[in-house]
Amino acid sequence: MKEHIVSTYDDDLNTLKTKLLEMGVLVERQIFQAIEVTKIINLSKAKEIQKGDDAIDALEVEIREFATKTLTKRQPLADDLRKIIISLKISSILERIGDHAANVAGRILHVKKMPENYLTDSIYQLGQLVVKNYSKALSSFDQDSQKIAQVVPTEDVTINSVYETCFREHLHIMMEDREIIGFSTQMLFIAKELERIGDLSKVISKEVIYNLKGKIV
Repeated sequence: MKEHIVSTYDDDLNTLKTKLLEMGVLVERQIFQAIEVTKIINLSKAKEIQKGDDAIDALEVEIREFATKTLTKRQPLADDLRKIIISLKISSILERIGDHAANVAGRILHVKKMPENYLTDSIYQLGQLVVKNYSKALSSFDQDSQKIAQVVPTEDVTINSVYETCFREHLHIMMEDREIIGFSTQMLFIAKELERIGDLSKVISKEVIYNLKGKIV
């Protein structure tokens, strides 16, 4: 990043990025924990995940206010204006991803326990792919890396394919065993939440590329 004549301007931009990364790490932890409770159902942990979403929301508001003050105070142009606007967009995306992670926890609270005859771990495997790809998207922002960002949409194609497989598998499970229709339905809702996180991770990577290239790629 090029330095400005006013050093505090660079400080503002660095602070904005640091706050975004802090928010991104909180969201990553939320996703990871939400995925874990789909495999080993823990109601107290699910409640913690839902409460943790408040911290993410608060940080998103803090970032928005800081970015707005920077815009007003510095009146940036060109590259700097783009950086601030993209930071605002990414913070909004992160907040939405946090909501999806909290929704996963909410579904777990609804089902309360896993039926003994529910034997697949495909939702958990889907979650592993999702959190790894989210981590790549966040790293691309942290490192200003177009190379990493370009991997994310490719990986999302795999995530979508695994999601479709999970969907078909759970439909089959419900047809075979009516006793776990309710639980399987909730797991399908969870799979959809995870698939949406995958989509939003891809959006982050596109914003990173736009920030680096200055144009939509």
